[in-house]
Amino acid sequence: MAQPKYPRVIAEFPGASLKWVHVAEPEFRKKGLNPEHYVVSVLEYKDTIDVSLTSIDASTSPEVRGSSGTYPAFDVEIAKVDGKVIRAYYVR
Repeated sequence: MAQPKYPRVIAEFPGASLKWVHVAEPEFRKKGLNPEHYVVSVLEYKDTIDVSLTSIDASTSPEVRGSSGTYPAFDVEIAKVDGKVIRAYYVR
């Protein structure tokens, strides 16, 4: 089968965001979550970073609140100052 002429971009993000995903990865593994089933988001707040997993088939409608989709949403909150996980939890 022929390769497409140009590659398809599947993700672009600042390299600094990658370290936060790596910090969150052990929490995903503890819960047996496979990131391939999710959209991964890195959110920056004043003192924390949240790495969130949202089911790839979750609704993007603003009327839908909480976790939707086949897989449960999950969030890892990380302290910016020392890179330690503050908490990790399923989103309802």
